[in-house]
Amino acid sequence: MEKSRSFPEYSYSSSYSGGLGYEGRPNSYSFNGPNGKHDGFASSSDPELKRKRRVAAYNVFTTEAKLKSSVRNSVKWIKTKFTNIRYGI
Repeated sequence: MEKSRSFPEYSYSSSYSGGLGYEGRPNSYSFNGPNGKHDGFASSSDPELKRKRRVAAYNVFTTEAKLKSSVRNSVKWIKTKFTNIRYGI
C-alpha cells in the first residue's frame, strides 16, 4: 500500500522563480479601498449600506462603553477590597 502524501511532489528551493502569482493581478485597490474604476464594493451612495455601517458603528461604541464600565467597576471593587483589608473594616 502506498503512503498518502499531503504535500505536492515538487521540491521547494531558493532558486524558485515562479513568483507568488501577483504579476497578472490588476492594481484596482489602494490602502483606502477600491479606486472607483471597478465595482469592488457596493456603491457608497446606497442608503441601506450607509444605515448598516452606521448601526455597526453604534454597536461598536456600545460595546466599548460596556467594557470601559466593567473595567472601571472592577478597579473600584479591587480598591475598596484592599482598603477594607488595610484598615480592617
